[in-house]
This record gives sequence, structure tokens and C-alpha cells, in this order.
Amino acid sequence: MARKFQFRLEVVRKLREKARDEQRRVVAAEVRAVRDIEERIAQLTSQLRETVELTRDGQSTPRLDVAQLRGHHVHRHWLHHRVMESDMDLSQHRRKLDEERNKLGEATARLKAIEKLREKRWARHLVQVRREEQAQTDEAAVAGFARRRRQMDEGDDKC
Repeated sequence: MARKFQFRLEVVRKLREKARDEQRRVVAAEVRAVRDIEERIAQLTSQLRETVELTRDGQSTPRLDVAQLRGHHVHRHWLHHRVMESDMDLSQHRRKLDEERNKLGEATARLKAIEKLREKRWARHLVQVRREEQAQTDEAAVAGFARRRRQMDEGDDKC
């Protein structure tokens, strides 16, 4: 009877698979963070454009409101500063995303290596099982042949 296949490093494979899955979650979180920051930058840029338009509209009237112009200027400056901060955040998160993707690649490679080893051992197991089955078949054939031969010899002895 062929023995059941047992991969001795299955625990290691599961740990590596778990590490890869965790790294996938980390990468997904970083991707979401990058998208959120890009969205924030887009919103701030849109607000900045609106403020510039409001300032231009305010300057087109014959009478200038200095307080309003100053308020728009301060708001534009604040928005511009927020865009710059968000750009810096975005570059940091993109760097971190690249690092995490590299870690994911390494984790995937480690998992793939152990899975390849498992496949090789599975193939070796199948070859061994086939050999054992063939040996049993051969043994049964030889035993059958020997039995028929004895029966023939016994039949010749009776005659």
C-alpha cells in the first residue's frame, strides 16, 4: 500500500504564505494611502483654482475691496502650502509603497521557492507510488504464474 504524501515543510510553506498575504495587505493599504493623498491634492488644487478665479472676479469690479483681496491672498497661500505638504506626503508614501512592493516580491519569491520544492517532492512521491504499485502488480503476476505452473505440474503428475 502506498503511503500518504506528507510535505515536511508544510508549516514553513504556510508561514511564508501568511507572510506574503500580510505583505499584500500592507501594499494595498499603501496604495489606498497614495490614492487618498492624490485625491486630496486634486481637491486642494481645485480649491486653489476657484480662489484664483474669485480673486480675478473681485479685481474686475471698478471698486477694489482690499480686505477681500487680502483674504483671498491668505487663503491661496494656505492652499498652496497644503498642496506642497501633500506633495511631500505623496512622495514619502510612494517611496514606502515601492519598498513594500519590493518586500512583497521577496515574500512571493520565498513562497514560490518552497512551493516548487513541494511540487518536486510530490512528483518524486508519485514516481515512488507508481514503482510500488508496479512491484505489487509484478508480484501478483509472478504469483499467478507460479500458481498456474504448479497446477500444471500437479496435473502432469496425475496423468
